[in-house]
Amino acid sequence: MIPAHRGPLVRTVASGVLVAIAVIASMHALALVIDPGAWLTAGTTGVVLVSATSCAVRYFLLRAAVDRAATRRAAGQGVSADRAADRASGSASFVATAAGVLVAFWYVLARYGGPGQRFEPFVGPDSVDQVLERFRQATETMSTQVAPVGPDEAISMVAVGGTLLVLLVVDSLAGARMPGFAGVPLLLLWTPPLTLVGEVQWPVFVISVTAMLLLLTVDPVGVTPGRHSESDSAAVRRAQRFRSGITALTSIAVAAGSLGVATGMAALPALAGSWSQLISTPSDTVELSSDLDMREPLSARSTSTVLTYRMAEGETSGPLRVMTLTAFDGVQTHRAVPDGGLAEFDSSTILAPPGEGALGQPRAMDIEIGQLTGDELPLPLEPRSVDIIGDDWAYDALRDEVRGSGTREGAQYRVEVVDRELTPELLRSVPTSGDPRSAGYTEVPDTEHRDEIAQYARDIAGDAPTRFDAAVALQNHLRSGQGFEYNPDADYRGSSDTVWDFLQNQEGYCTQYALSMMVMARSLDIPARIGIGWLPGRPDGNGSYRVTGQDSHAWPEIYFPSVGWVRFEPTPQVQTGPLPSYANPGVGNAPTASPTPTRANEVPTQQASQRPDANPSATAGSNRNEVSDQTLPGWAWVVAVIVGLGVLGGAAWLLLRRRTEVEVLDPERAWSRVLALLAEQDVRLGPSVTLRRAPAFIADQVRSRTGTPLPDDVAERLTALADAAEEERYARHSTPPTAADLAELTETVTTQLTAVLTRKP
Repeated sequence: MIPAHRGPLVRTVASGVLVAIAVIASMHALALVIDPGAWLTAGTTGVVLVSATSCAVRYFLLRAAVDRAATRRAAGQGVSADRAADRASGSASFVATAAGVLVAFWYVLARYGGPGQRFEPFVGPDSVDQVLERFRQATETMSTQVAPVGPDEAISMVAVGGTLLVLLVVDSLAGARMPGFAGVPLLLLWTPPLTLVGEVQWPVFVISVTAMLLLLTVDPVGVTPGRHSESDSAAVRRAQRFRSGITALTSIAVAAGSLGVATGMAALPALAGSWSQLISTPSDTVELSSDLDMREPLSARSTSTVLTYRMAEGETSGPLRVMTLTAFDGVQTHRAVPDGGLAEFDSSTILAPPGEGALGQPRAMDIEIGQLTGDELPLPLEPRSVDIIGDDWAYDALRDEVRGSGTREGAQYRVEVVDRELTPELLRSVPTSGDPRSAGYTEVPDTEHRDEIAQYARDIAGDAPTRFDAAVALQNHLRSGQGFEYNPDADYRGSSDTVWDFLQNQEGYCTQYALSMMVMARSLDIPARIGIGWLPGRPDGNGSYRVTGQDSHAWPEIYFPSVGWVRFEPTPQVQTGPLPSYANPGVGNAPTASPTPTRANEVPTQQASQRPDANPSATAGSNRNEVSDQTLPGWAWVVAVIVGLGVLGGAAWLLLRRRTEVEVLDPERAWSRVLALLAEQDVRLGPSVTLRRAPAFIADQVRSRTGTPLPDDVAERLTALADAAEEERYARHSTPPTAADLAELTETVTTQLTAVLTRKP
C-alpha cells in the first residue's frame, strides 16, 4: 500500500514492479499453447529490461518536474506550478513509453535477429529481415499446427514480442494515471489459452489480478505522481489511507479466494479439470453413431470427457478409432461389411489385420474411460496389444475393432502401441495385387452424378504413378485445394447427390471430406473405408490428455497390400493439424506423431451438448504431391494491422489529450490550491472550521506566526474565494466568477500569502 503523498521514486518503482509482475504472470498463460522453453526466460528478461527503462525515464522526468514546481511555489507561483506538474506528468508518461518501445524493438532484434540463437547486441537491416522472416514462419506454424506448438525461434519471437507489446500498453496506461484500465491489455495474453484450451492457470489469474488491484493503491485516480495533494487536511489523508487499505484488502481477498477455489477444484474429483469441463453437465454420456449423413450440417457436441490417456513424456497419440464403416449409399454410411469373426486375445497378442508390415518399438498408453458409452473400445490405429480387465472383450480383425459388452465410466486399460514404419517410399513400392476380396471396399454408390465424380477423380489423380500418389493427390486437393473451406454449417439437405454437390460447393466438415475422398478413391478402383473415433484431445495440465465429445472425427483409410489400412486426412488442418509425415512427402520422411488439435467437432454423436461448433474455414493452393499449408489470408492481416494501429492511436490520443487538456478552474479547485499553499507553510484548518469562518481563522494564524495582521486586500480576496466556494457547495443557484477571474484571484492570493508567511517577524 503506497499512500498518495509518497514521492515519485517510491510510486514509480512500485508501479513498475507491479506492472512487470502482472505481465510476466500473464505471459506464463501462453505456456498452455506453446511448450515451455527458453522463450519464458527471454520474455522475462525483456519485460524486466523494458520496465526498468520506462521506470527510470519516468522517474527522472518527474523528479525534474517536482524540483521545478517547488521552485515556482517558493516564488509564489502556485497555480502555474500545479499546471506545470500536470503537463510534466503527461510528458513523462509519453517519453517513458517511447523509450520502452525503442528498448523493446532493440531487444527483439538483438535476441531474434541473428542467424542463430545467439544474442547479437549490434543490430542492423539484416536483423530486421531475419525478424520478418521468422514472423512469416510463425504465422505459417500458427495456421498449420495446433496447440501446444513447439517453442522454436519463430514462435518464441512472437510470444516474447507480443508480451513486450502488452507490457508497453499496460505501462503507458499506468503511467498516464489510468490504473483502472491497465489490466485490460493483459487479456491479450490470456486469449490464446482461453480460446484454444479453454482455461488459464490459476496462479496466472491470482498473481495478475492481485498486482493490478494493488496498482490502484499506488496511483489513486486524480493524483499525479510527484505532485502535492490538492488537500492536505487530516480528513483527506484519512480518506486516502482508507481507500488504499480497502483496495489492498480486496486484492488479498481475491487472491485467497482464487487460491481456495483452485485448490478445491484440484482436490475434488467432481471439480477437477478445466473450466469448460466444470460447466458441462456431469451426467451427459456420449456415443458415436455409425450413420454419418452427408446432408446434415454439424450439430452441437457434448463437452463431456469421453476418455483421458497418458503416455510417456513428449509422446502423443494419433486418432483413436472406435469403429470402421464401409458401405455408403450416397447419403448415409452403414457398416455393411460382415464381421470378420471375433477372436479372444490376451495382453501379449498384437491386434492388427494381416499384412501390417515392419513394426517399430512399442509405446505404452494408459487410457481411462469417461462418459462414453458403446460396445467398441477406443484404440490407436497402429498395431497394438490391449491389457483390460474382463473376459468379454474380443477382436474383429476384419474391422480392426475390439468389441464387448460395452464401456463403463472409470474403466481403465493399457495399450502397447507398435508403430508401423510408414514412409512414402514404402507405400509407393507395395504391389497393387492382394487387395481385400470384399467388393464393399470398392463399391461406388449409384447416384445421379456417379460418372462425373469418377471423371473428377481421374482429373485429379488419374495420372498418378502409384496408389499412394493417387491417394495423396485426392487428399491434398480436398485439404488445401483452391476454394475448399471448412464449414460446420454446410447444409446439403435436399441434395440428390451429396458428394457431387460438395465437390461443386467446396464447403463442409469432416464427414463430407472423408466420404468424398472415399468415393473418389473407389472410383479409381482403390479400396477405401471410413474410420470414426476421436482426435487426440488436448493436455489437461496434469500430464494427461483429455478427449471430449467435441473431438469426434471421421477420416478415410486406403488399403496397401502387405502394409494394411493407412489413414489419410483430407479435412483442412484448421481442424486436424498437420498431416502425418508419410501422407505429406513434401515435409520429409521422419515419422511424426499426430499433434494435439485444438478442437474438432466432426462426427454425429447420440448426445447433444450445450455448445455448438463455430470453427473458421481455411483455403490454400492445390498441389498433387505436397501440401502447401495455408497461412492467414491477406485481409486478416489488414484487419489486424488496422485494429492494432487503432489501439495504439487511441492510446496516443489519450496521452496527448491529457498533456494538452487545460484544467477549467472552479471555486472548489481554487480554494483547494489556497489550502495546499497554506499546508506547505504549516497552516492547516481544523475539521470544525467552516468556509465562512476560514478567512478569519487564517488571519489569526498569520498574526500568530508573523506578529502582523493580514493585509486588508489579501483578506478581501481570501474572503471572496471562500464565499465563491461556499456558494458553489451549498447554494441552489450560484453564479461563480469566470475561470479567468478565479485564476487571477487565486494567483494574487497565493503570491501574497506566500510573501506574508515567509516574511521574518
